[in-house]
Amino acid sequence: MSDLPTYDQITQLPVHVEQVVPQEFIDENGHMNIRHYFDAASHALWYLNIALGMDESYNVDRGLSLFTVEQHLRYFSEMNLGDRFTVHSRLLERSGKVLHGMAFVVSPDSESLACTFEATYIHVSMTTRRSVPIPDDLADRFDAEIARGDELGWAAPVCGAMGVHR
Repeated sequence: MSDLPTYDQITQLPVHVEQVVPQEFIDENGHMNIRHYFDAASHALWYLNIALGMDESYNVDRGLSLFTVEQHLRYFSEMNLGDRFTVHSRLLERSGKVLHGMAFVVSPDSESLACTFEATYIHVSMTTRRSVPIPDDLADRFDAEIARGDELGWAAPVCGAMGVHR
C-alpha cells in the first residue's frame, strides 16, 4: 500500500504509548486482539490532547471536553506475544467544533506499521452535552500541532470517509 508512511516517517511523531504485548492481549488466533490496538491508539490520541491542554482541569474547571464521534482502524501486520510496540499521534485538521486525528501503532523491532487509528471528535460543553466552539487558546495549540504534522512532509493515510466537514 503505497499511501502508507514509512516507519522512519511515523517515528518523527511523538510517542504517546509504549508497551510490550502481554499474554492477556493474545486472542484465539494467537496474536494481539483488535481491542488492544483500539485501546492503545485511542489513548495515544487522548494523551496528545492532554499534552496540548485538555487535562483534567479542562474538563472540571472549564466544563469542556471532546466526545468521539467516529473511528476507523486499518491493520497491516500482526503483533504477537512479547512484541514491543509504540503508538505515535498526529492531529490532521480541525474546524470550529471538530478535531480529526490519527494514531500509528508500530513495531520498533521489525520497523513496521501494525495499525492506523483515525478518529474525529466533537468539542462539547459538559453541562449541556452539546457541541460548542473550541476556545481560542486551545484552537491555537491544535493549529500549531496540525502545522507541525504538516511540516513533516508526508500525508496521513486517511480513509477518506471521515474527517472535518466544513
